[in-house]
Amino acid sequence: MRGAEVPVHRWHGDVAASHKERLRKTPDGILLITPESLESLFVNHGNDAARILGGCRFVVIDELHAFIGTERGAQLQSLLHRTELVIRRTIPRIALSATLGDMAGAARFVRPGGDTVLVVTDDAAERGELLLQVRGYVDVDPRAADQAQPASAEDIAGHLFEVMRGRDNLVFANSRAAVETYTDLLTQASEQLRVPNEFYAHHGNLSKDLREHVEERLKDPAAPTTAVCTSTLEMGIDIGSADSIAQVGAPFSVSALRQRVGRAGRRGKPAILRMYITEPEATPATSAPDLIRTHLVQTVAMVDLLLDRWYEPPSTSALHLSTLTQQVLSVIAQRGGAHAGQLFDALCARGPFSRVDQLTFMALLRDMGAAELIEQDASGLLLHGRIGERLVNHYSFYSAFTSGEEYRLVADGRTLGSLPVERPLMPGTFVIFGGRRWQVVSVDTRGKVIQLTAATGGRAPAFTGGSGRIHDTVRRRMREVYQSADVPAYLDAAAAQLLDEGRRMFHQMGLHAHSVQQDGHDSRLFAWRGDKIMNTLAVTLASRGLRVGQEGVSLSVSGVSAGDLHALVGELADAPQPSAETLAATVANAAVEKYDEYLGPVLAARGYAAGQLDVAGAWDALSDIAAESAPGTPSRLPMWTMTEREPIEPLGELPVLGHTHFSVVDLETTGFAAHKADRIVEIAVVSAAPDGTVSDTWHTLVNPDRDPGPSHVHGITAEQFAGAPRFADLMPFLAGHLAGTVVVAHNALFDLGFLSAEFLRARQQPPLWPTLCTMSLAGHFTDARRLPDCCDDAGIRLDGAHSALGDAKATAALLGHFLRLAPRLGVNPFDELADSALPLTSAPSVSTPVVKPRALDPAGSERRVQPVLAARGALTGPADQGASAYLDLLSRALADLELSDAERADLDETASVWGLDRERVRHLQALFLRQMFPRLRAADVARLRTALQLVGGR
Repeated sequence: MRGAEVPVHRWHGDVAASHKERLRKTPDGILLITPESLESLFVNHGNDAARILGGCRFVVIDELHAFIGTERGAQLQSLLHRTELVIRRTIPRIALSATLGDMAGAARFVRPGGDTVLVVTDDAAERGELLLQVRGYVDVDPRAADQAQPASAEDIAGHLFEVMRGRDNLVFANSRAAVETYTDLLTQASEQLRVPNEFYAHHGNLSKDLREHVEERLKDPAAPTTAVCTSTLEMGIDIGSADSIAQVGAPFSVSALRQRVGRAGRRGKPAILRMYITEPEATPATSAPDLIRTHLVQTVAMVDLLLDRWYEPPSTSALHLSTLTQQVLSVIAQRGGAHAGQLFDALCARGPFSRVDQLTFMALLRDMGAAELIEQDASGLLLHGRIGERLVNHYSFYSAFTSGEEYRLVADGRTLGSLPVERPLMPGTFVIFGGRRWQVVSVDTRGKVIQLTAATGGRAPAFTGGSGRIHDTVRRRMREVYQSADVPAYLDAAAAQLLDEGRRMFHQMGLHAHSVQQDGHDSRLFAWRGDKIMNTLAVTLASRGLRVGQEGVSLSVSGVSAGDLHALVGELADAPQPSAETLAATVANAAVEKYDEYLGPVLAARGYAAGQLDVAGAWDALSDIAAESAPGTPSRLPMWTMTEREPIEPLGELPVLGHTHFSVVDLETTGFAAHKADRIVEIAVVSAAPDGTVSDTWHTLVNPDRDPGPSHVHGITAEQFAGAPRFADLMPFLAGHLAGTVVVAHNALFDLGFLSAEFLRARQQPPLWPTLCTMSLAGHFTDARRLPDCCDDAGIRLDGAHSALGDAKATAALLGHFLRLAPRLGVNPFDELADSALPLTSAPSVSTPVVKPRALDPAGSERRVQPVLAARGALTGPADQGASAYLDLLSRALADLELSDAERADLDETASVWGLDRERVRHLQALFLRQMFPRLRAADVARLRTALQLVGGR
């Protein structure tokens, strides 16, 4: 405003008190002020507020979208209303925003219940050119790689350094810790190349001096600068125009993404946006939401919505009782006391809290009185209570949101910034702060000061703060992205690969048809709704006594099968919708906002219901999920995948009984959990002709790179691994050896799950072999299920039990026996094929790898195992695969008449995967015990009883 000679004054926490004092004495010009500073003016200079603000002719609200629907926005509305009450006239209000998704809602916010608001839009601002690229990265677990941070961070920093050096740029990271990490990596790159550093951190915990230094550099055309920042540079601060914008990590909202894009391309140049999206490496331990690549898909959905010019509409359902509590205390401080009627009239009846009726307001005052925030004198005047006085006199009072106390970081007498008290640093600790590396010299807990000195090592500290709330429209668009075949042109090759992986995993898991999925001994619900609806679903399920947690796009429900959860969803969908307050009353801690802790249970529930729950949206989601068919039995493959190489191609031919050859597989393993840390220690493959005649055998020990597990069962010791190949060495041969055949195993879910896990660890897509399970097939011919029992009934000699080759030979003989019996009994064994629609696989032939087989000792292997056999009469037919799988695992686990914690967990998980409820599990265990008693000594029976008492099922 230099040309117009109008003075411009700043008023916020970093402005000197002397400057504010001069302005209070002679107010003039334009005042740039925050809601918190305006609050402070009312509290500390209430008697003088009319004079200071009396000459105000216009109010301009910048970045309006950042206020609507928030506690800070409710505070701003209240302060503007109180300003007009103080000066006794209406002040025209002007609001600015580039990302309003609901113009009518914005107008109501600017002037609640008041005169007509004129909305002016500039479509030209939306038609600017945008150059966009989304880059994909895979995060290797830093613990596995022995690194302080994932390798992807170094790769991303390397690209940022390459494309941004020499220009003005903004790099938005999703956390202050990420800001520090990337600033440090970029600074280190500059030092290694011995070039001037152009990369600086900018976030709210840095000191005013450090932040302003970065801002001045960005405005200086002679000083190329890249600021690595959080939302601090998203809007408001005048830094000129950046040459390009980078977003590291999936954005939380389309509105924020639009704001960030708007920081570039203001000089007639196209806006440049580079987005860097990292997904975790897929391993057997990777969670289902990560396997479907939700970060990348969320980014694609948000970019699509940005290009469609859609932005999140504001949420206006909240009562903002916490902010109303603050405003009651503030008005009392401003006026030196107030009557209840005056407060209701000023704040609710004619003020911004119009959704709070008189009864609710009176209940609020009673709760504030009970909490000693206010008290009433004999005349009915409300004054600050003991606690209220303390709150108002603390510097943190002026903010509508929680901001905890912090330690001040000091180096060489200069304040660098602050860290939260909840996460203090210890002397000797190395830390990255302000993009530089430091060591903690001392910590003054009384003065809350941390002294630092320059160092060569360090890592980013942990800051408080969380992510944003994802809107319903974004999640719905994500599902559309999964079901589409379009590959956006703005994805680089790695991001396109991640999108392909996510889509294939989405369909492999059956998420296109089933929103409820089995996940080990838990289940997951993928509702594809926004976080508010997801929270409502979580509260609803928790109210039924379930343990529920949210992980991004899904809810995890502990100890419940997918079938049971789907049935419960149907029951809830058919039931009448509960009131939001009824649901909120079941929440253990409904205190979400700053002053919620002072509310009684009734108002706490009412506030939580209004701001955090969407019952109608949740019941709409429940109805959609209930309309789906119930989840089927689990696939024989685990629900995770990884593809760095091309998947094995299908041959295109379906298996034909009497023409297709067989490959009979058996494994020995370190334990029962393929998806955790257990590994294969021995593998055998027996090749068989279409009639079951054995034509070839192959077997080897496999080095698991860990201990061998239960040597007393399989007889393999760690010493025997010397010279044995690793699975990655065997993988190409196995793929070729099994190609074109039906893969056979006894309890195929177990063996094929381990094979798939090992393929994934070797970073290869597991082949989808048509698979025949002889344990399931046995139901057509015998009551037995366990391999020794089936062989005993068929008159097959089992040599070398609990060796891979011995069991594989026995399984091949059993297959031939069943194939010979089948025509006489009218049975088609191929009706039992798992994933029967799968074609045979094709793989190139490779030479036989170096192997290390072990010599079989039939007598010795039998002696190593206690005489425990599965309950022969417990099963009723071929459909009872779940019971078969459970009993097979139970007999393996109890080979030594003891159960470890890991074995108990695996039994529980197996029961959950196959949908065996607690009653069915106990029934199977009882039958197992009855079969065992005649075969065991009394002491062994007691040990078996003790072991089974520890397994209660789900």
